[in-house]
Amino acid sequence: MIFKINEKSWQTLMAKIVCVVLIASSSRAASTFSYTDQWATGGQGVLRASNDTGAAVTSWTLEFDWGADITSIWNGSIQSKVGNHYVVINTSWNGVITAGAAVEVGCVFNTTAPGVAPTNLVFSSGNGGGGGGGGGTISAPVITSATSANASAGILFSYQITASGAPTSFGATALPAGLVVNTSTGLISGTPTTAGLTNISITAANSAGNASAILALSVAPASECVGDLNGDNTVDSADASLLLLSWGEESIYDFDSNGVTDSGDMSIILLSFGPCEIPNTDPVGYEKMPTVEQRKIVGYYPNWGIYQKNFPVTKVRGDRVNVINYAFLIPLDRTMPSAWDRIVSSYRGWSYANYAAYLQQPAGSTLSAGVGLFDEWADAGADTAASALTMSPAYNANSNFGQLQTLKAANSKLRTMISIGGWTLSTPFFSIARNAQKRADFAKSAVYVVKRYGFDGIDVDWEYPGGGGLEPSGIGDTATDGDNYLLLLQALRDELNRQTLIDGKKYYLSIAGPGGDTKIANIDAKKIAEIVDWINVMAYDFHGGWDSTTGMNAPMVNVDSSPSAAQWSVAGAIHAYLTGLNGKGGVSPEQLVLGVPFYGRGWKNVAAGPNGNGLGQSGSEATSPTLGETEFPYNSLFSSGVLAYSNGVYSGAGGYTRFWHPTAKVPYLYSVSAQKFITYDDAQSMAVKMDFANQQALGGAMFWELSEDTESATGTSLLDAVFAGLRLP
Repeated sequence: MIFKINEKSWQTLMAKIVCVVLIASSSRAASTFSYTDQWATGGQGVLRASNDTGAAVTSWTLEFDWGADITSIWNGSIQSKVGNHYVVINTSWNGVITAGAAVEVGCVFNTTAPGVAPTNLVFSSGNGGGGGGGGGTISAPVITSATSANASAGILFSYQITASGAPTSFGATALPAGLVVNTSTGLISGTPTTAGLTNISITAANSAGNASAILALSVAPASECVGDLNGDNTVDSADASLLLLSWGEESIYDFDSNGVTDSGDMSIILLSFGPCEIPNTDPVGYEKMPTVEQRKIVGYYPNWGIYQKNFPVTKVRGDRVNVINYAFLIPLDRTMPSAWDRIVSSYRGWSYANYAAYLQQPAGSTLSAGVGLFDEWADAGADTAASALTMSPAYNANSNFGQLQTLKAANSKLRTMISIGGWTLSTPFFSIARNAQKRADFAKSAVYVVKRYGFDGIDVDWEYPGGGGLEPSGIGDTATDGDNYLLLLQALRDELNRQTLIDGKKYYLSIAGPGGDTKIANIDAKKIAEIVDWINVMAYDFHGGWDSTTGMNAPMVNVDSSPSAAQWSVAGAIHAYLTGLNGKGGVSPEQLVLGVPFYGRGWKNVAAGPNGNGLGQSGSEATSPTLGETEFPYNSLFSSGVLAYSNGVYSGAGGYTRFWHPTAKVPYLYSVSAQKFITYDDAQSMAVKMDFANQQALGGAMFWELSEDTESATGTSLLDAVFAGLRLP
């Protein structure tokens, strides 16, 4: 079957791909813009500028303001974009414009406001480079082309190195197989043969010096879909446009092998129109993993895990979680009250004020509040906090951020989110949330971080609105923090929605919600649920070494005799969210994600008591033998020799006895000789909690944190227990 393309369709296809430089007579200065095509989320247009200087120019600059995002440009190069202000300069071959002549620059763009054209167009002779040259002092080049690009194995690819300063030669090293660079023009082209992420070193040089930059090239696996010429896993008009460029010639698009690219090959494309069937490369058994929309399995990953716990991202079992919350990024307020400032990084002695100088923000902006990397080396592989702001690409492939991208590539249902705040870093939330400008700026910075570093959403861990946590005493306000929290979350949601309009991607927003009823009472969980995608309920830390008597870290129901602690339990916390407190409405169960601990708490100087198990007896806070911290990681109980597992049965070891509480449904350990008591969770209690989550029709489970689990081969893995309870049938 042969398909004919009518004249109108032919013109539409050609308009999407063909644009030429027009040199024409002009009697007056003019800078204009005209659309050549428009669609729902963007379009294509031409910027036209004329030279009325009375003499030829050898380089030129075109400046304008535009809210659109230019995704492709030809006959010019974007030198800079600050906010909505673009500076476009000539390419290496079209800098010369004779007197009275004009130049046209074509572009493709995305926009959230169709029909809005560029404003304040200014055309001038001379620029910071771009290849014009021509008189004056020669300056060393500065590379201006994009620092990242995407390609597909088996698909033709090209990338133009552009730079200021009229380069006379170009270079590129570490090119993937199949690509070459033209050292005279700076064009990288060819057909890559192997999928993967490659950091290509690109250079540009002239007599005044040279410049270098890193091009992060991501090569996707070869598409098995005939007609998908650009490797985007869809056969559409863009592929037809590529074929038209080779019309009538011998090319790789000669699908029917008749020696010429013609209507027969176009017919094959038209017959294949639509999405391609993408090969499944997920791990064996991964079909049991729910999507985020079906049920959440949320695990926190601490950026310090690479140090004290020797737990890099490469150890994360990506086939057992579908959301990773990266903990923590630091909230920053440039004008936070100085009385609230304190040391937050003990290893380098930095306070919030030190971090504020390195707030992450779009180029050319100065935000009043925002987000910073708490450990730029662990996070992005940056040598200093300052270099993290300008790194290109934005992160080192071996950094936590880079390894998270690799993990996502191997597990298609996995999403990653930045978690901001936490117990130690929540103080700035109190001042940010109370100011409209700071809320808006914080949201812009947070979404900028999400986009720049390849995340899928934001998790806010403010501990806690209304007071509590580790903040200086007296800064919480129970009367206003709850309402301001809603405004802060709405600012984040609005900014995420704006980003979705730009790139069409789904972004998620969640919070870490308190588990204690007094803290829950300070927020409006129902209204929060109307803004966020889900709430991670921290149903743990109900008892710990801060208490003068021993108790359970995360009991299903509380067995504490104190009336004030009656709701300090898994069931009590979930009930508070489902029904609401202080007359506030409840939250739908599918928006609640049950938080469970992968760690325990401990006391020392604990007498056996009447039952010989140390429960409910006085004691003081103990630290774990492996970390010297008040958390007792689940895996450390085995490595320190106080817990054992054999033939499917847990038992105490090293002088400890394991007990199971039939009402609280959790285990605990006690040593008469050491006078120590440890409350914790194991696979048995975790199975109980997953049953509870299913019975209550909750949205899934969350846990703190990934590095504290045992190896999967031992049969004791808490992550396996969570997955077994929540996986698809």
